[in-house]
Amino acid sequence: MKTRTNTILSTLFVLFALLVSFGCADISVNPTADINGPGVNIDQKYKASESFSNIVVLSNQTTIKVEGINGTVNVQSVSGTNQITLSGEKVVRADTYQNAYSHLKDIAIEINELTDKVLVKTVQPNYSNGRSYSVNYTISIPSHLNVVVNNVNGEINGRLAMPLNGTIAMSLQNGNIKLNLPRNTSAEFYASLANGSISLQDLTLHNRVASSKSLQGRFGDGQGMITLRTTNGNIHVAGF
Repeated sequence: MKTRTNTILSTLFVLFALLVSFGCADISVNPTADINGPGVNIDQKYKASESFSNIVVLSNQTTIKVEGINGTVNVQSVSGTNQITLSGEKVVRADTYQNAYSHLKDIAIEINELTDKVLVKTVQPNYSNGRSYSVNYTISIPSHLNVVVNNVNGEINGRLAMPLNGTIAMSLQNGNIKLNLPRNTSAEFYASLANGSISLQDLTLHNRVASSKSLQGRFGDGQGMITLRTTNGNIHVAGF
């Protein structure tokens, strides 16, 4: 009996020694260890940004066209001016701040003063290499200008006066469009999307034709054209 007890005690002692020798008593966590596991994206954690501003004095241009890629485009009509005031922020996100900051130079804002329009365009690399690029615009324009905004991902927000027989056209792939118009706006209206909702507030739409993916009709006498399109997002139009 004594021999059996000694054997059990010896076995327990050996097991305890093994546990200690393999470090099972150490429950601290290495703070530098990668505990995210495969498939977890830890890129684009750091943000670098740079502001910009420009003024364009108009000659005979009747339209402003904005071509964005990622980000928000805010455009507003202002009376009593003949210039476009353009400001905003370029943003790069990457795995380190230095990586993000060093690639701000990859984004360019092109402003082309053409005969009939002013073209504002975001230019950025076709391949991001793990980084993300975006540009947020704030644009003030004369109230007589037609407005065309094409964006890919982000938002388009407008508070615009409709020029007589003018045009407002906004298109987006992923994101929301919000447009505020004077209640006396006169234009044919068409809005469409694939996934999302279309809403109208404080405006009277005549000859209304609605479906789950589109809304069309006429504001006032229909002396102009408003076209709004997004693929994934909502469209909200309100009067003021």
